[in-house]
Parts: sequence; structure tokens; C-alpha cells
Amino acid sequence: MNTHTTLGWSTRVARFGFVLFVAGQTAWSAQFDFNAPGFVPTLGPGSIEFYSATTAADVEYGTASSFGLPAMPGGDAAVMKFPAFAGNQGLLFKTGVGPNGGGAYINQYTMVWDLLLPSIPEWFSFYNSDDVNGNDGDMFMNSAGGIGISSVYDGAASANTWHRIAASFDLTTSTLSKYIDGQLVGSQTLSSGVDGRWSLYSVDDPGNGLLLLTDNDGETGAGYINSFYFVDRVMTGDEIGALGGPNAVGIVPEPSTWALLLAGGMFMGLWRRRRE
Repeated sequence: MNTHTTLGWSTRVARFGFVLFVAGQTAWSAQFDFNAPGFVPTLGPGSIEFYSATTAADVEYGTASSFGLPAMPGGDAAVMKFPAFAGNQGLLFKTGVGPNGGGAYINQYTMVWDLLLPSIPEWFSFYNSDDVNGNDGDMFMNSAGGIGISSVYDGAASANTWHRIAASFDLTTSTLSKYIDGQLVGSQTLSSGVDGRWSLYSVDDPGNGLLLLTDNDGETGAGYINSFYFVDRVMTGDEIGALGGPNAVGIVPEPSTWALLLAGGMFMGLWRRRRE
């Protein structure tokens, strides 16, 4: 599926260590792993809630194996199954973050999704910066599996395959950088910058939210999500590369998982050293 599946223990440990270092560079990073109702953050502040009662009624929880999905590295992933959300459905994510990038809103941020789409729809909206879904989504996948916006689509995600999709927005330079499974697939210049279309409401705004996996006029698709990560800064290509591809332990592992990985890596290192 991706090179992440073939990484050795020492490389995985190094990558996870680097990821935790990256996550620690800001107090405002949040992660949600979709293993049960309630949307308790695995890391950091922020909150997710159902945008409507019909959203709650239409999602299901299980594991990759229980849904008959391809396996992920790292174990049997806990996932949430979601339909092609209507305009009155979706996940409302509140960042709890203040403004940045020299504007009144959040102008520098990165979002990462671990998800699988059984089939690639004509359009799939990753998020809408309007917390009432009153206009078009702000980043899409097209029918060829490319990701982007405004007729600029890069990469080729595959159907029925777990992917880690990452997007870094730097509105101080009107730049969107797009990644699939840790690899940069393209960058584009957006049509607006600071406090424009792609800026997000900050904690200073009454709504303080954005909508995930939905669009105002139904340009969405059904799928499965394992993990979502947000940080209020522009992650570099090296940092996103260190995240690698999707993994059942989530985008940034829980501290307990990290401890086990570290211990396992140390054990394997000692074992190999003794064999030498």
C-alpha cells in the first residue's frame, strides 16, 4: 500500500520520535481517533461534535476487519464509517485556537486525515471553513484521486486504500501544499490570502468552527476515517514526510503507544547488537 508498511522498528521509532517532537512545538495541536462515540481528543485541545442529529444517526463505529476493509499497519484500526453527508450533515470541529499569520483569523495551519474511500466520487470535500455549510467546500478530491481546489488537483489517491492526506495552508503567502502518504504531490497559489476564503474562525469568533467531510451542495462521498490531526502552524515537507502513511495507532501515537514503540525499538536494537 505504501512504504510505511515496510519500515523497520528503528526507523519507525525514529519517525515517531520526530513526530512527537514536531507536535510539541506548539500548544495548539489536536488529534481525534474515531474509536468510539464522543469524540474525545487523543491529543491536545479542540472538540468535534456532530453537526446535526441526522449525522449521529448515520455513522457507525467498528474496526477495519469488522467492516471488511484492507488492514492498516499497526493493528486492526478502529474506524468510523460515514455516508456521503448531505448539506445539513458533517462533523463540526472547533479548534480552540487564536488568530495567527497577522490577521484576525487562523491563517497558518495544517490538517491531516487518515481515511479510506471505497470508491472515488466525482468530488469529495475534506472540509468547509464555513461552520454553517453556507458555501462551497475548501479542499476536494476529484474523480481521478487528485487533491486540491480551484481546478488545481495533484496526486492520485486510490479507491479502497487507506491514505494519509495532509494539507498545509500558509495564507501569508497564499500557498497550499498537498501530501499523500507523506509525499508532496503538489503546491498551489490560492486566490486569497490572510483572512480570506481559506482562513479559519479563531477562538475569538462566536462560531469558532469548521466542518469536516461535508459540502454545501452534496459534493461528498462515503468512507471510513481512522484519525484526524490539526495544528495551527505550517508543517514542513520533512515534518509531514516523517508522519509517513496511515497507521492504526493514529497520526501521532498516544503516549502509551509511543512508550511501547520506544521500548520495542530499544529491545530490537539491543537484540541486533548482541547478534553482531
